[in-house]
Amino acid sequence: MKDTISDLFDLTGEVVVITGAVMGIGKGIAIRLAEAGASILIADLVSLKEAENTLNELKQIGGKVSYIQIDLSDTNHISRIVDKAIKDFGDIHILVNNAGIYSYIPFIQMTEGLWDKTMDVNLKAVAFLSKAVVNVMIDKKHAGRIINISSIGAIKPTGNLSQYDSSKGGVRMLTRSMAKEVAKYGITVNDIAPGGINTPGIKKIMGDNVTKEQEEALQKQTEQFIKTLPLQRMGEPEDIANAVLFLASDASSYMTGSTMIVDGGMLLV
Repeated sequence: MKDTISDLFDLTGEVVVITGAVMGIGKGIAIRLAEAGASILIADLVSLKEAENTLNELKQIGGKVSYIQIDLSDTNHISRIVDKAIKDFGDIHILVNNAGIYSYIPFIQMTEGLWDKTMDVNLKAVAFLSKAVVNVMIDKKHAGRIINISSIGAIKPTGNLSQYDSSKGGVRMLTRSMAKEVAKYGITVNDIAPGGINTPGIKKIMGDNVTKEQEEALQKQTEQFIKTLPLQRMGEPEDIANAVLFLASDASSYMTGSTMIVDGGMLLV
């Protein structure tokens, strides 16, 4: 056992790969784990120039950070993430599968292309990046942590997100399947199911030409949603980042195949 609380949550010397961490929840996770002493490799779709602000924030914390631009929907690129982590930091101890895409669309209007793209990014990439990282951990003969970001939508569908909810339901079961198989190597696999979190995601979906009426409608919808939550607020990226820190640390050493629900009480209503 670790002697102190600070030792328990100390990730100094740990190498973490985080997907989709330039903004939103992923950025919050990267900041929190860097504060705990971890070296961070961010894998995201945006260019290095677009990622610079986040990388500079992490560097100011004092941690080591690296970046790779990659399209996770193509599994042929996944080996590049592992190669980059090994080249820059020499190992991988923790993987956070955070990247995900979603589009609001009624089920009867959903296209096969949207279904396939969502599954490729949200589920297939999680499976094959996890497989590659597990093999590194086995080869290096050390334990590890895999943390998947699922969604409350994997438990309670919200409507007009059938492809997204299905992909996250798959992530939840994949977490359990992986956990059962890799536990013998000392590798734990858990997922976190966020509820409503304040991120740039919804506005990004609405596009650049958002009208004042659309912004007001979104604001009204958000206010109505908050009123239904027992905690009466939207979640922040830090709320998920704190849960990730717990699962990445020795504090969660006897947990695997579990879902942590971080939803402000959404499932209670």
